Amino acid sequence: MRLRTFHAHNMAEAMAEIRKALGPDAIIVSSRRAARGMIEVVAAVENLPPAPPPVATPAAAAPDPLRPLGRDEDRIEALLAGRLAQINAPERPEAEETRTQDAFARQIARALEYHRTPRRHIDKLVRVAGAFSGGSPSDALAHALSTTLRFAPLPDQPARSIMLVGTPGVGKTVVTAKLAARAAANGTPLRVVTTDTLKAGATAQLEAYLRAMNQPLGLAATPAELAKLEHGGARHRRAVIDTAGVNPFDEGDMTQLTRLLAAADVEPVLVMAAGTDAHDAMDTARAFARLGVRRLIVTRLDATRRLGALIAAADAGPLALAEVGASPFVGQGLRAIDATELARLIMQDYDHIEADPHVEEAAQ
Repeated sequence: MRLRTFHAHNMAEAMAEIRKALGPDAIIVSSRRAARGMIEVVAAVENLPPAPPPVATPAAAAPDPLRPLGRDEDRIEALLAGRLAQINAPERPEAEETRTQDAFARQIARALEYHRTPRRHIDKLVRVAGAFSGGSPSDALAHALSTTLRFAPLPDQPARSIMLVGTPGVGKTVVTAKLAARAAANGTPLRVVTTDTLKAGATAQLEAYLRAMNQPLGLAATPAELAKLEHGGARHRRAVIDTAGVNPFDEGDMTQLTRLLAAADVEPVLVMAAGTDAHDAMDTARAFARLGVRRLIVTRLDATRRLGALIAAADAGPLALAEVGASPFVGQGLRAIDATELARLIMQDYDHIEADPHVEEAAQ
């Protein structure tokens, strides 16, 4: 088979050149748009045995370059004509929008993978973000997060006392002091109570925090003592209650926490440290949700780079993201978080169509 490449201004001109050079048995192999408005067509013809010398005949009319082709050739020409029309046609706005949405989806998926977000959450968020038009990848992710998760900051004047619960070492005592300091600064002070009376130094740490605010600390070692504090003379003032860390997978620990919750009219709020394994965070959120927890406070945002566990825990509970802490110091308190803020934290290195390759290397 012999291949030859032809350049012409249009398909009709190309077909005429092909027939002139290769004869009517030539077939089109490929075509594409070339420089300066030309098209490039590759044609082929089988190597046939030499034909006998032509018999002299009266001059015939030149073949019509636009004569109808055979069935196979006709299909090929029609196909190529359609492809060239697509190449030359101006791009429709919806095609450009689709391409932008696809680029956004790729960036969001890459960011969520970097943050170690479980695959099913990535797929769901990318699918919802794909329906968003305009803006940036961060805007598209914010739309998806606001659609799939809930955000509910703690009120300045809670309707019920707040009991902070969670696993050991997540920062419940510091969160207790931060909530008390914020309430005092807002002119709506909260009572402060702890049920963590057995761990060495726990009470002394909280007392030290409260001393600077000239605020006393209430102690409740048992559910009965907590009930007395909550239903006593200071009932009109809501409290923030610190508790000992519990193992959410230990039946005894969860039973003891259930008794504390039943002793007073409180809203339990889960405190969880950022940087937790996402699947452990999901299991923990589900375990505390069974006790009536509906909100989540996340600590140590300053000490972790990957936030996929926040999304996983909030979705698994399901729990509303309420507040986040990014400092171990009481003076640098908690702040409310919403979908826009969470999307910004996740997309801060991925909010452009092309991500920084050094960030990609760091993600490995």
